[in-house]
Amino acid sequence: MPGRWQNSLLYALLITTTGCAGYMGGWKSIAFVGDTPPPTAPDMEHASKPSTLHLPGLRLDIALDNTLRTHDTQVVLFALPVSVDPREVYTKNNQPGKTRLFLTVTPSDTGFVFRPSQAVFLIGEQRLNGIVGYEFGMWDAAGRRVHQGGTWQHRPVGDAFALAQAGRPYLLSINFDIAAPSPETAGLAVDLSGALSSPHHPPLPRIRFAPVRWKAGYT
Repeated sequence: MPGRWQNSLLYALLITTTGCAGYMGGWKSIAFVGDTPPPTAPDMEHASKPSTLHLPGLRLDIALDNTLRTHDTQVVLFALPVSVDPREVYTKNNQPGKTRLFLTVTPSDTGFVFRPSQAVFLIGEQRLNGIVGYEFGMWDAAGRRVHQGGTWQHRPVGDAFALAQAGRPYLLSINFDIAAPSPETAGLAVDLSGALSSPHHPPLPRIRFAPVRWKAGYT
């Protein structure tokens, strides 16, 4: 009898301390330059990881907020499923009805200027210009950029924003007036030749997007 009670107590303890684990996955867009997408390992790309491109005069970390989750499964002890969510959800979409392009720009010199309205988002034959651009940073109550004591926010940059510090990563983004397209949509691309320009470097090439699977676990 004592052994049966001990086993029951151990089982209950395992259930309460193990908690839920699980996994989720879907599709995301990866950026590339040229005609051929880079090789990828299926189901190994995490949803929040941007693409890194080395372009004339700058390093560019780039991501669309169209990451699509197509499955979400929660499990407990012995991997028994307790919750399965098959809905398709845009997990990173910032604003319903809009698509945001995130850009971490690290210029090699001080000549680049960010003009968000000159960015062109291409979805097949459709072309859309950026409607507003932002810089992410910490700001005080007067709207000045600070290193401490402020609030982290995306703040509009206006029509033109000089990237005046070489080697500094600028956390920028651009909104386009269209709902986030599926990563599997053919012909996704962005033209930043007018949006990130410098008199010291040739125009940036067209950046294309290809679909890739992602998978992530959680506890």
